[in-house]
Amino acid sequence: MLRKSTGFSLIELVFVMLLMSLFCFMAFPVWHSLFKKNQLEAIEHEITLAIEHAKRLALLHDQHLILRGIADDWSQGMILFPDTKDHKYHQGSKILHKWQWHYPGMQISWKGFQSNSYLLFVNDLKKATTSGHFKLLTPQSTSIKLVVNRFGRVRRVV
Repeated sequence: MLRKSTGFSLIELVFVMLLMSLFCFMAFPVWHSLFKKNQLEAIEHEITLAIEHAKRLALLHDQHLILRGIADDWSQGMILFPDTKDHKYHQGSKILHKWQWHYPGMQISWKGFQSNSYLLFVNDLKKATTSGHFKLLTPQSTSIKLVVNRFGRVRRVV
């Protein structure tokens, strides 16, 4: 009496596994580039929110605030603190907010009208001078530019 087999043969199973591996291998570069693009958009969004937050706090607390890269490196993150005479953070100064990035290989730089090392947010919009741009660069040389006007509005330029 013959029994009917209902499973896959070894050859069929190996063939299906080979096809699935091939599709996954082909999809990896697409997934990787999508992942890097999403990282770039996420950091862009975080910088925009940080600038809006700093602008609001300067108006709310009625004082000048400085947004500066952590240890003068924008790629590590930013700190927001009350303005000092030399526009630098000193040990013991009050930090109002700190943003840290967790994007390895991402390079972030600031070029400003007033300074290349900080953004100054003032409590009077008539005296606002926060003009400049952030440049975001991935290890794959994908870059975008975030232009900040004197009122703190952010616009993306590719």
